[in-house]
This record gives sequence, structure tokens and C-alpha cells, in this order.
Amino acid sequence: DRVEPQCPYFGRCGGCAYQHIAYPAQLAIKSAQVGQTLQRVGKLAQVPMRPIVPSSSPYGYRNRIRVHVAGGVTGFYAADSKRLLDIEHCPIASGEVNERLAGLRQRRMPDGDYALSEQRKKGFFEQTNHDVAQKMLDVTGSLLAPGGSLVDAYCGAGFFAHHLRDRYDRVFGIEENEFAVAHARSRAEPREHYLAGDVGEHLGGILKEAGPDASLVLDPPAAGVAETVIGAIQEYRPREIVYVSCNPGTLARDLSRLSRFYRLESVIPLDMFPQTA
Repeated sequence: DRVEPQCPYFGRCGGCAYQHIAYPAQLAIKSAQVGQTLQRVGKLAQVPMRPIVPSSSPYGYRNRIRVHVAGGVTGFYAADSKRLLDIEHCPIASGEVNERLAGLRQRRMPDGDYALSEQRKKGFFEQTNHDVAQKMLDVTGSLLAPGGSLVDAYCGAGFFAHHLRDRYDRVFGIEENEFAVAHARSRAEPREHYLAGDVGEHLGGILKEAGPDASLVLDPPAAGVAETVIGAIQEYRPREIVYVSCNPGTLARDLSRLSRFYRLESVIPLDMFPQTA
């Protein structure tokens, strides 16, 4: 499974860890990581793993990167150190992002950190891999029963709520980032309702209003969900939950708590960051 890395900085740069491994083998490693973490941390006896969803493009997929400038050097930190490597081109970034990197290098910017992206920064989080973000939306939609209400907790700018709204009578989104909520509201239909605030504080009231035929999407940050969120779910019992996680460790913890009163039916990894661990 060993292959030739496409990046001349591989092995020195701290960004990628798997470029020397064939992509199918990378997927197998990552899927095993998820399953083992859920078993070890979540103490789940049976983890119903499903096939991992790959990225269509193992290279050139990142729609944004963050580079550092210090002492005339522009690039990424070296592996296991704070030494800065001078990077002219990043093979896992898209062509447009690499054009912005070239422009930044030409301008001799002051020391600091710089975010380079395909689009103007909007003030709220968006996924870094467009292709896998769409696949994540497709997978989530395929798992949810239509009809009734959809509650999108940690909804951001309404990524799931907005795209799945036609399948539901009512759609509710909760998000603490006011810029994201404003963006969601700007393109909402009458059936969509977005609340700016803490999920732990408001989820119970929203689930109560949504009723027992509610489907719940949880898409929290890396820290996972608070105990108040678990309590609201336990009290109002939505008919089903799709939990979208960027951190298998906190996912394992939360699934352990949810499995006291829900049945875990499937775990589907998605490879958002090929070539990295």
C-alpha cells in the first residue's frame, strides 16, 4: 500500500500524515480508527459500522487553508515543531486557494496568520471539502424519515435544515452564531424557523413544539453536546437522531449517553480530509 507522495514537503510538513499510503488503505485505517474509538471510549459492545464514504478528490479538495508568515517565510509548521516551512504550493488545496497563496507570497505580508479561501469569509463556519460536504448532506437525508418536523441543532447557516426543508412540514434551526442565523433567515421559506442562542438552553422548548414526530440532527463542534442537550432529548424523545460529528472521541462519549434510551443503528465515516490523520 505504499505510494509516492505527491507533495515535496511530505515528511517535513506537519499537515499531512498519510500521503505515502494508497488511498483505499487510508480509508480502511480511518474507518478502523472510528470503530475502535467508539468501542474503547464509548464502551459500546457492538458498533454497527457501515462503509466509509471517500472524497472524490484525494488531492486538491481543500477550499481554504491557514498559513503563517514569520521572518520572510510563508507556509506551515513543520511536523512536531514550531519551525516554519516555506511552502510554495499545497497539493491538497484547490487551484484557487493555491493562487491566493502565490499572491500572498508575492506581497511580502507582515508576520501573522492568514486564511486563504475560495470565497470571501462570511463570519461563520463552512465545511472545508465541498464534495464530502455534499455527500454528508446526501447521507444525512437518506437516514431521516420524511414528514413531521426537522430540528437542526447547531445548524450554522442552515446547511441541513435549508436543503432538507421540502421533506418536512416545519423546520427548526438553533445556532449561537448570529451571523449564521441571519444568513439562514435571509433565504428561509415560511416553514423554516431559526433561533439564535445556546442549543442546551433552547433545544427542550423546540423539541416540545416540534412534537413526537420530530427528526433531530445534531451537528455540534468538536466538544460534542452538553448534558443539558442529552437531558432535553431524553425528556422529549424525537423519533430519530442523526449525529454528525467531527471528533470520534466526544462522539463516543455522547453515543454512550444516548444509547441508554436510543438504539445505535449505523455509523458511517466520511473522509473529509484525505492524506491527513
